[in-house]
Formats: sequence, structure tokens, C-alpha cells
Amino acid sequence: MKISFSRKTYRYLFSIWCGVILVLTSIPDITTPEDKLINYDKIFHYVAYLLFAFLFVKIHEESHIAGKLKLLLLLAIFVPVFDEVHQIPIPGRSFSWADIVADIMGFLTVYTYFRIRLTKLVRLNRL
Repeated sequence: MKISFSRKTYRYLFSIWCGVILVLTSIPDITTPEDKLINYDKIFHYVAYLLFAFLFVKIHEESHIAGKLKLLLLLAIFVPVFDEVHQIPIPGRSFSWADIVADIMGFLTVYTYFRIRLTKLVRLNRL
């Protein structure tokens, strides 16, 4: 069963998700579960920005997707850095390169998925 939303719905979801990320990254002294094997903080970062990137692409999927994927790569650098910088003045929060790497990995997962999908569509149209 395929679930499909309109671009308008994806815009709303994207806006809400941006707000959720901003609120969660602005909470002072937030703690994440600790485990010797799993770093939940990095998983949260990865998933948050994977969803951010997915919603961004879905908003623009019907338009010139190749150009939007290039924009996604720019966002993959700018947004995580902005997110970490904005946490510097918040008590109990700090700038973390590891968080930026986890965020970028989320972006790159979505980028790779849609790049492969676009490549397959181009090949099908050539046949």
C-alpha cells in the first residue's frame, strides 16, 4: 500500500518538522539515553535530518528534482552547522562536529536514494 500526500501536506509537515528540530535543539541541558554500544544522540541527529531532507525533496519532487538535489547538498552543510552554532549560547548545549556528521549522514542517505531513483527514471525514459 502506497501512501501519498499532496505537496501542500508535505510543506506543512516540513514546516512542523523544522519547528520541532528548532525546539528540541533549543532545550537547555537535554539528555539522551546512554548505552555503551549505541550512541542514541547520533541516531536522533541522523533520523531528524533524514526526515528533514526527505520532506524537503518530497515538496519539490514534481518540479526539477535534479536541481533540488543540488540544493539539498548545500542544505546538508548549512543547516547542521547553523543548528550547532545556535546551540552555543544555550546552557548545557555545545557545538559538536560529531552531531554535524550525523546530520549530514541523514541528508546523504536521502540524497543517495533520490539520486539513484532519478538515474533509474532517466534510464527508463531513454529506452
